[in-house]
Amino acid sequence: MTRLVADLGNTRLKWGRLNESGQVAESLALPAHDPRPWAEAWLRWGLVDGATEWAITTVNPPVASQLAEFLSEHRVVRTTWYRSASDVPTRHQLEFPDTAGADRALAVGAALAMHPSGGPGVVISCGTAITVERIGPDGVWQGGAIAPGLSLASQALHLLTAQLPLISPQDIPQAWGRSTRPALEAGLYWGVVGTIRELLTRQSEGLTPPPWVVWTGGDAPNLSPSIPWHDSQLVPDLVLEGLAQVAFRACDSDPSPRSVPGSRE
Repeated sequence: MTRLVADLGNTRLKWGRLNESGQVAESLALPAHDPRPWAEAWLRWGLVDGATEWAITTVNPPVASQLAEFLSEHRVVRTTWYRSASDVPTRHQLEFPDTAGADRALAVGAALAMHPSGGPGVVISCGTAITVERIGPDGVWQGGAIAPGLSLASQALHLLTAQLPLISPQDIPQAWGRSTRPALEAGLYWGVVGTIRELLTRQSEGLTPPPWVVWTGGDAPNLSPSIPWHDSQLVPDLVLEGLAQVAFRACDSDPSPRSVPGSRE
């Protein structure tokens, strides 16, 4: 039986195939709204109808229905869905876990698994949205912040203005431009860097020792070099690793989410 994990976001569907040890052995990113590349990937990976089981996290309910139909057509043996943080056994202090993304909880859980001593820590995910999650010294997820990512900010400037082009900064630009496009690249890139740096600085306040940091998401390789940190790692498949851990490697006989009482902000 082939075991797979999937992270269905707003713009991408990311698949991961697990090895015999339950680790993500390989992964790929596909468009979230077009099933044709899904079918091509199924064939390219040599997946067999009726011989796979999946664990899936999603923040995109409309496309989740489409993915469920696709998997049904391929006679998937078992599909486990994680639709909110309340579905994930990551200890937390969230006020309303059923409205928080399961991907956030899975990323935190995977980062904690990388640090057996626990927190403090900060998990930074750079996708359609930027999320920065604070983990206390006791390893409890205390909450986080959500901000626009590079592509979302670029789309907003393009769609809500008359003349600004749609761009996607791929490199580290200088902080000013002599024409519209490089000026946009400067503003978008360094604006997002400034947002992450400020959130990281403020979320680190009161944490002793200084927190470790784990980066993930499609834009993380481009953004993380501009925010040096003493203990920092880049883990591209962090959410998929969290899924594999919860769905296929968990040893806890009680998989129900656990909430830790704490102060409310």
